[in-house]
Amino acid sequence: MSGPRVPQNANAIYQAVNRIFEGIEAPQRDWQEVIRYMNEELPRFEQADTSYLVLGSYRGQYGHRLREFANCLNMPTNSESIVLGDTLDLDTAVIPEFDIKINLLGEFADSIAGVYEKEDGGESPELGVCRSLFARKTFVFPRDYTGLTRDNLETREDAIQAALTIYYTNFDNIDDKDREQEKKKRELASLITAAQREGIDITERELTDIIKERTASVDEEPAVYSWVHLSFFKRWEAMGQCYPWTTLEELRDLADEMPGPVRPRWETEFDVDTFLDE
Repeated sequence: MSGPRVPQNANAIYQAVNRIFEGIEAPQRDWQEVIRYMNEELPRFEQADTSYLVLGSYRGQYGHRLREFANCLNMPTNSESIVLGDTLDLDTAVIPEFDIKINLLGEFADSIAGVYEKEDGGESPELGVCRSLFARKTFVFPRDYTGLTRDNLETREDAIQAALTIYYTNFDNIDDKDREQEKKKRELASLITAAQREGIDITERELTDIIKERTASVDEEPAVYSWVHLSFFKRWEAMGQCYPWTTLEELRDLADEMPGPVRPRWETEFDVDTFLDE
């Protein structure tokens, strides 16, 4: 095993450290924590041919889906993804922990992926840092995003979001569940008619299947974002670096939109008949 050596991207580390301590008088303890984080977390980025920093919500079902996406990025043997929320905790006196992590990991990673599903939490500050420092290598994956302002049906995605809104609407004025379901069916039928009138190619069966898949993987109301979130998404959308999704399967597939190698696959995929015919 070879001994320690100078990192290939030493300049990136110096840039990040300069930003972290810029304008702040910090005790030696904080410097030691920054160095500890660099030595523990950054070497695996350098060993990989392609490295990713993954941002988003790190707890609950949001965190589960975020890590499924990160796992897809890790599937090629020469790739390495790090979820910011999974890195080691720091004990600093002055320098904020988040500031250390986002600067070092963001500077050192080849690409940054942000998976977003809600407007509260720490997502907005993350987006702001990425917009300011790492815009060209950041790719955002907002659930249920359809644009900055969209009040009518223009795309297939608009129709899907409208259908999900109908499905998750709670009609408080209707006590009977059967009557509530009938109302939802009528509204979905009206939605399909309106969508087809606008030239959107979608059928009732397709919408029903999408709703079933959504409830099986992400059983939550359509995501709502603040104006700040939407503005950031719009920016990356204009750069061709924004990929909305509705179901977990879609999110997993979108991992292939990130720069670098795609997930490994068989040349011929197995199916049930392959085994039943033997």
